[in-house]
Amino acid sequence: MKESIVKTCLLATLVLTSTALACRIIVPPPWPPHPIPVPEPRVEPMEVKSHEAIIDIQRHHVSVHVTAVFHNPNPRRIEGAYVFPIPRDAAVSAFSMTMNGKTVEGELLEADKARGIYEDIVRKLKDPALLEYIDDGLIRARVFPIEPNKDVKIQLDYEQVIERDGDLSRFVYPLLAAKPGGNNSIGQLKLTVNLRAATAIKTVLCPAFNVDVQRPDDTSAVVTYEASHYTPDKDFEIIFSADKAPVGVDFLTYKEGDDGYFLMTAAPRSELQTEELGAKEIVFVFDTSGSMMGDKIKQARQALMFCIENLNKTDTFNIVSFSTDLEPFAEQPVPADDEHREKAKAFVADFKPRGGTAIDKALSFTMDMPVDQDRPSMVVFLTDGLPTIGVVEPEKILEHVKKDGKRRVFTFGVGYDVNTRLLDGIAGNTGGAPSYVRPEENLELSLTHFYNRIAYPVMTDLRLNSGGARLAKQHPEELPDMFKGSQIVVVGKFQGAGNADMVLSGVINDVREKCPFTADLGGDVRNAFIPRMWAVRRVGYLQEQIQLHGKSDELIDEIKRLGRKYGILTPYTSFLIVEQGVAQDRLEDARRAFHEAEETASADAVGRGAVDAARMRQSMKAGQAPAGWNALSSLRSASERAGITQDSLEDLVTQAHDKTFYFRRGNGFWYDSEIGADEDPKADIEVKAWSDAFFDLLKEYPALKRYLKAGAKIVVKLDGKIVRITE
Repeated sequence: MKESIVKTCLLATLVLTSTALACRIIVPPPWPPHPIPVPEPRVEPMEVKSHEAIIDIQRHHVSVHVTAVFHNPNPRRIEGAYVFPIPRDAAVSAFSMTMNGKTVEGELLEADKARGIYEDIVRKLKDPALLEYIDDGLIRARVFPIEPNKDVKIQLDYEQVIERDGDLSRFVYPLLAAKPGGNNSIGQLKLTVNLRAATAIKTVLCPAFNVDVQRPDDTSAVVTYEASHYTPDKDFEIIFSADKAPVGVDFLTYKEGDDGYFLMTAAPRSELQTEELGAKEIVFVFDTSGSMMGDKIKQARQALMFCIENLNKTDTFNIVSFSTDLEPFAEQPVPADDEHREKAKAFVADFKPRGGTAIDKALSFTMDMPVDQDRPSMVVFLTDGLPTIGVVEPEKILEHVKKDGKRRVFTFGVGYDVNTRLLDGIAGNTGGAPSYVRPEENLELSLTHFYNRIAYPVMTDLRLNSGGARLAKQHPEELPDMFKGSQIVVVGKFQGAGNADMVLSGVINDVREKCPFTADLGGDVRNAFIPRMWAVRRVGYLQEQIQLHGKSDELIDEIKRLGRKYGILTPYTSFLIVEQGVAQDRLEDARRAFHEAEETASADAVGRGAVDAARMRQSMKAGQAPAGWNALSSLRSASERAGITQDSLEDLVTQAHDKTFYFRRGNGFWYDSEIGADEDPKADIEVKAWSDAFFDLLKEYPALKRYLKAGAKIVVKLDGKIVRITE
């Protein structure tokens, strides 16, 4: 898709900058009449107390309502300018602006005229993030006066016509430009996108943002993002599409040299989801040993009651309680009719915590039960301890729980006294997924939230025929079942060019349905987020393989390579980042500390560190980079011994578009990951930031502005040349 056609970005942003900062204190002439130097009072940057944008997208039309509250922290009046970036190809239909209840006039400047203003703002604020909008137009309005230590509230309404290419549309809200001055953050941030399409909405994707997506009906969606004390480091982007097919599929691609990366999403229409399709077989296997005493058993009972009440009438189910002995509700799954539900509730109400933990016995009984081949079969297995009765060796237990394509086992480890290697293995062997609930977390909420996600199967046994394209290193390896109100996301690598006719198929109501679509394998520069999303999932998968099967030089080398290239923090890549931030005389001690931490991290299967690591792996496998760096206590201790705190470790690596940059404390520069940690090549091009030569260079190399988000002082490899930006 051509950027000029599909760029449907509404750049609704706020930048309040002091343009007349010379609000100086007037001092009477001294006597005798010789000037005495008076220090110019420092003017602090404006603070953003709150920033809210409500974006309504109705078919081809977008309207945005922005409300922001700024605070003047200075003891004097200041004047400001409110600027609102407008993309070069935007079709502005109307705008109005209100400040403290009064309508004010604003100028709408074309991109060519706006560029000089942007350059002045960037020079003044020395903020590389604002370079993102240097080729855009802008709305500008004067803000005066802003009283000392007072707030000013600004409201902006803006409309734009969206142009679309086929079904796919994109919307970008430039949070980078809303970043407050200095080291401040936005106090309260809220973005709401109300999306309504003419046909059924397929994909709703927000790369790198953990958004909440609600789908009230077939043709609408509500996307929200909220954060407190938030400092933007990227723009907010939403990608969405619509289709009339029962299951909508989108296939996005990106090319990185010879490597092709893809992201496929698929979602069912709500119309399909409301039919009586959700027949499933589910077995709840719950640990009722003595360690479950107290709140845990109470929360487990309440969660099970919720699950029983929300079974479909067409479902079959069973419950297996285990401690020292095994107590099944029935010998095999029974219909979810009113009679069996009431009996099941009474069975659960009688749960009493006592005895040991016979994990092998409970799993063997469950996996040997007859299974209905005509419906998806799932097992929810919950335990808070280690096996103590019967077979206790994890390896032997895993031999009894082998993949047979019949039942997916979803494991729940409660607390820190669980064997993560065992629970990960049980889930991995059966095509399920593990979850871990920390002691301070609510078990009932965790379990009911999980059940709501898998309660209504829509399409099962999914298969993808990729046509002429060759797909590889796909994650998840097997396509998951599709459930009501959800969408599946699959990432991987591909080889191929042009267009490929593909078919996604799956079972709906005992019939295999086909969903054909055409994938564009040409790649799109705006999909630069895909390679890192793939790498995060790939690293999570590789770490899980090491945890389950032991170390392998091949796997560790791949983790290190991916971690280095994409800035992913793991037990095997953290030190690659630390190397560039540790003083030379402490480097050897740091190497030793992190080597010991790597050994500990890969060996631990039980305890807080193991549970934290398991949760991190699952988060990465789901395509979510960990919030912060690796939470393993052993690595945290190692970093402290090396003189690197968690916060400073995060500050040593950053992403900018499709590149990763590492900070070198020795000279204060950010280095492109393509440049080795021990390299400092001579620059082919060197310019000083904010100079005329700097802005001329941006015109010659437009891609450079994307990478300057890493910082004003960078060394980057660009079109085969080493470019150094100094200050």
